[in-house]
Amino acid sequence: MKTLLLTGGIGSGKSVVAKYLQGKGYPVYDSDTRAKGLYDSSPALLSAVKDEFGEDVVGENGLLDRKALASKVFGNADALARLNAIVHPAVLEDFIAWRQQQSDAELVVMESAIALGIKMFRDIIDAVAYVDAPMELRIARACERDGASRDAIAARIAAQHFDMSLVDEVIVNDSGLQDLYASTDRALAHLLGKMSIFVNSNKTHISMKTNLARILSVTGKHGLFLYIAQARNGVIAEALETKARTALDMKSRITTLADIAIYTSEGEMKLQEVFLALQSVLGEADAPTSKASSDELKALFDKAIPNYDGDRFYVSHMKKVVDWYNELKNFASLDFEEEGAEQEEEQVDEENA
Repeated sequence: MKTLLLTGGIGSGKSVVAKYLQGKGYPVYDSDTRAKGLYDSSPALLSAVKDEFGEDVVGENGLLDRKALASKVFGNADALARLNAIVHPAVLEDFIAWRQQQSDAELVVMESAIALGIKMFRDIIDAVAYVDAPMELRIARACERDGASRDAIAARIAAQHFDMSLVDEVIVNDSGLQDLYASTDRALAHLLGKMSIFVNSNKTHISMKTNLARILSVTGKHGLFLYIAQARNGVIAEALETKARTALDMKSRITTLADIAIYTSEGEMKLQEVFLALQSVLGEADAPTSKASSDELKALFDKAIPNYDGDRFYVSHMKKVVDWYNELKNFASLDFEEEGAEQEEEQVDEENA
């Protein structure tokens, strides 16, 4: 069983996506509702809150006086941190118990606006989907829903922070419901595939088949990147070597390795074929690096691709290819997906070496 964290800011439409996923048969844990319910259903939690904040946070009916508690933590960062230190472990324990009850589900969903920023939740999350929408649209939705002023909603949005480097898929909600549902379905299909190659919370990738349509070369940046998710203003990608994530804006010159070919006397040869030809010569050894001599690089390509077009495939191109080969070999896999596998819609910027 895998756990998907569904998150997003105020007015993004996160709850709409959660209901859609629930309608598709995926159990959804509403963290906000469950946390509020725990105050009434967990004597241990209520007792801990009372011990920390005083008897007056419990009403005459023996239940939490939410207004009294809110008055103690509102605008007080230290008090809020102390409350969170009590509530968050209780929510985590409740979620784990709830998840164990969903024994027939292949995927469960935790809907939460804050779990992404809480370290203790990361060990139980396999992937993260972030619901996004243009700021003005979010404000308008929240104002209509909550009956609050524009300034009040804008202030609440400004107080929310999300580490996009931890996000695996972005679901953009800037149109009608049918578009949102279609976007959710695409993201879900990608996530179900990705979650099979994530290892715990650090998302280290194990050796799997490589889809070069998801491997990116970015002008001005060292090394290769794995496409993670489409963002509203670009893409989120992960460095193959370091696993560090970064946001690449629309101005970045991005090329997928699937779109690169080299010239031969018989026409173009796709980069995947080039890598396989090199592997047939090199076996388990690494290729010479880009710092190798021109003669050494030419000798390698003479063996692997004897019909390469020396007038259009230069040593400078060879240097790129061998470095890419070594990075894939050491940090991904040279076992490639079959030709004709799904190509990502986000592919951009064709280039021939």
